[in-house]
Amino acid sequence: MRRNLWISTFALTLSVVHTAAASTQDEWARQVRRLLGQASATAQSRGLRLTHEPYIGSLPDGDTSLHTLRLEGGHAYALIGVCDNDCSDLDMRLYDRDGDEVAADVENDDTPVVTVTPSRSATYTVRAIMANCTSEPCRYGIGVYGR
Repeated sequence: MRRNLWISTFALTLSVVHTAAASTQDEWARQVRRLLGQASATAQSRGLRLTHEPYIGSLPDGDTSLHTLRLEGGHAYALIGVCDNDCSDLDMRLYDRDGDEVAADVENDDTPVVTVTPSRSATYTVRAIMANCTSEPCRYGIGVYGR
């Protein structure tokens, strides 16, 4: 009986810890979603519309992540990155299918904007770079807008 009570207490403790961790993660993801919403409103006020599903992820300080997307030739695009309050510098670089950099925003800020008008339709790679994250991992998001 005593062992079963200990197992039940342990299981309940794990459940509370897991719920608290998930709640914290959700808080940062909600923050990034809200920031993406603000970026979307700004983009729409400039005549752009969302062209791809927004991406939300997390990275430790100094780490990078690659994302591929298809861009249509002759269309103007703005890739807008945002990150949570623990991030003070997020950078983005855009590469063509040959691996050549075609655009980048590596300024010391937490809202990079990469603009490009590809001459041909192709698959491109976005490298998100968590340049400064004080409480790892930091959540970030990327929205792609075009006209």
